[in-house]
Amino acid sequence: MSKLAGRIGIAALLVVALAGGALTGPGAIGGDVVPAPSFDRVAAGAQRVLDSVTVATGRTGYVEEEEGEAGPGPEDPYLFAKAGGEEFVPRRALVAAGRQSRRVQRLTATQAPGLAKARWKLHGPANIGGRIVDLAIDPKKKDTVYIASASGGVWRTTDAGKTFKSIWKNSMPQSMGALAIGSNGTLYAGTGEANPGGGSITYGGSGVYKSTNRGRSWKFVGLRDSVRIGRIAVDPKDPNHVYVAATGNLFVAGGMRGLYESRNGGSSWHLVLPGDNPTTGAVDVQFHPKDSKTVFVAMWDHFRYPDRRQYAGLGSGIYKTTDAGETWTRLGPTNGLPPPHPEGGRIGIGISPSSPDRMYAIFANSAAGSVSGFYISEDGGETWLQSPGTGDLADSQFVYSWWFGRIWVDPKDPMRVFVAGVSLMESTDGGQRFSITHGGIHADQHAMQWDPHKKGRIYLGNDGGFYRSDQDGATNSWVHSEYEPTMQFVSIDVSEQDPSRIVGGLQDNGSVRSWSSVPGKKKTWNGYYGGDGQRSLINPKDKDNIFGCSQYGACGRSTDGGNTMQSFTLVATRFPFLTPLEFDPKDPQVMYAGGDIVNRSTDNGQNWTPISPDLGGDPGLETNPLYAGHYGVVTSLAASPKDSATILAGTDNGRVWITRDTGTTWTELQHENLPERWVSRVTMSPTDAETAYIAFSGYREGDNGAYVVKTTDAGATWKNITGNLPKAPVGDVTVVGKRLFVASDVGVFTSGLNGGKWLKVGGKSLPLAPVTELRYIPKNKRLYAATFGRGIYSTKL
Repeated sequence: MSKLAGRIGIAALLVVALAGGALTGPGAIGGDVVPAPSFDRVAAGAQRVLDSVTVATGRTGYVEEEEGEAGPGPEDPYLFAKAGGEEFVPRRALVAAGRQSRRVQRLTATQAPGLAKARWKLHGPANIGGRIVDLAIDPKKKDTVYIASASGGVWRTTDAGKTFKSIWKNSMPQSMGALAIGSNGTLYAGTGEANPGGGSITYGGSGVYKSTNRGRSWKFVGLRDSVRIGRIAVDPKDPNHVYVAATGNLFVAGGMRGLYESRNGGSSWHLVLPGDNPTTGAVDVQFHPKDSKTVFVAMWDHFRYPDRRQYAGLGSGIYKTTDAGETWTRLGPTNGLPPPHPEGGRIGIGISPSSPDRMYAIFANSAAGSVSGFYISEDGGETWLQSPGTGDLADSQFVYSWWFGRIWVDPKDPMRVFVAGVSLMESTDGGQRFSITHGGIHADQHAMQWDPHKKGRIYLGNDGGFYRSDQDGATNSWVHSEYEPTMQFVSIDVSEQDPSRIVGGLQDNGSVRSWSSVPGKKKTWNGYYGGDGQRSLINPKDKDNIFGCSQYGACGRSTDGGNTMQSFTLVATRFPFLTPLEFDPKDPQVMYAGGDIVNRSTDNGQNWTPISPDLGGDPGLETNPLYAGHYGVVTSLAASPKDSATILAGTDNGRVWITRDTGTTWTELQHENLPERWVSRVTMSPTDAETAYIAFSGYREGDNGAYVVKTTDAGATWKNITGNLPKAPVGDVTVVGKRLFVASDVGVFTSGLNGGKWLKVGGKSLPLAPVTELRYIPKNKRLYAATFGRGIYSTKL
């Protein structure tokens, strides 16, 4: 199947679904085949918005069945060969991968008990923090707050946010979307992050979990196929009455999308508001503070392709019920809100607790990623007016308003409103005007609540972690948590001279290092290069020569351990979000970097020269101005430790290239065992210039298979060595002596150099967060792992 056909596959699935075809797998509820919404229904849905007609949706019953065994693995030749097409639509992939990982762990305990007992040690950092997507305040215990980390599970503080302790099992999916608490202290946690990512990616989950003992234990209560959950609302008068806004799989149409309701604490669920089409889910839901029969829901129509983000559609809109979900009215143009539109993006809702007739809503425009309108209602959502303060929010939303979609209203002052954005925006006149009120906090706001136990105390969660203000949110009154190891690492390097020196790239928290810039000062993690932290390197022969990159090829180098950084310019037209940057294994003065073309430096990264043509060839179809022109690029490259003239490169659109003459000529490698998927890592053998390994990831195409291949003839032929690896994307492959180690979304695994039979490294001491990169240091014989959500770990080999 051609690369073009592979990209059309998902679109074709959508066309089939819209034409009234039935979806199995992700489109099934409780294992039954559920007809997808027809094109006629989509049109009717849009028409009823225009007519403001109230519709009865009824209730679709849902029963959670037991998990069965997974189907054939990626080692099945047919599935491996078909990795470029729409045939591969996995169901409950994360759950299946976790179960397979436990099977491999049991195998390891039998065949290599020492390896099974290996302990992973956390290296931190604990003082920086990662993205917090939601929070809940204990209604009965003072200073007790629960937070949902984007890919780090659920945490609890009992000292008002100074320190946090994980209350989420390492073996459970770590990606979180929503958190809510009932009046009796019952916690509900929705897994799978609903924020869809721009250049970065976010991860799905496995449904809803419940705790009745403040997080000491959790019980799965259903909605396994929801994949991503945007919000959970608990009835203030009945903690067993719960609504879940299921956003759905970002990469696969259909499945569990829409608003689900339970009236028995999660024992059973009913779909009370489906989306208008297979790409529409629910992202926000709120009870009327004084009438639990009145509920407002924000629906969001969006989808992500490998080469573009379609974060808008006709299905986006606000719905209201006044009869506990028996009937719903879509609020549209007849009452002042925007009509259905192909560019209708994410919507956030805010209701004043003290004056519920006063409501607010923010609408995104996804083509440009900007805010399209902030709206105000003074009659409980019956009529709306666009605020003149909409323009005040433009800079805060920038071109990714789909990242936010949250509004918070002061519980005692209906005219005081906060809006999530890059900056925390505040209005004191009921949304007429907004200003920045973020002094002292990190960018990108996602969660906020007032503490009912202490006057003037507010908690805030953003991409930089957790904050508390005891001065009612006044500028520069925010205090950051001291301990919350929820960092999202995308890269790691460790000094071969001094293994205590660790660097890594953190999502939205720059490049960080484990040592202080002040001689004699206690070692503490700190940043040395800004932006979205991406590639980070330490010269293996000079611990003070370090590199850091932010997104899209913006990189710098240092010769004093990161105290000062000098930027350098790469030569390319297009760059990936995470630009590959590598040392020549034989000489660190020689370096390589990749965009649409490969760059080479012979002076330790100060100057660069192109050594390849365009290896990606396809710029993609992205329309958002921030992300357009970043597809069809090199995502991984490596020079052979035995022959520096041999360089291997892989791209995001599944192309693999080799040069044997330092870039004078390049050959595209093609073979039936090279799946048409994002190349996540190319690795050259340290002992043979013709032997190499490649890991591929189909995650951005809704394919959670594991793909690892090997060549021993410089790419002429490739062998699939995936074997019994759990069906989860693989992010890295590294060679240590006579063994291979791979970084997977469900752990670290090892095999002999021919793969096939894999064992798991360590048990439950490594959380089930995606492992993005591995680094082995011979000096202390430790294997280091960067996780996306739980920091950096290492284990002794």
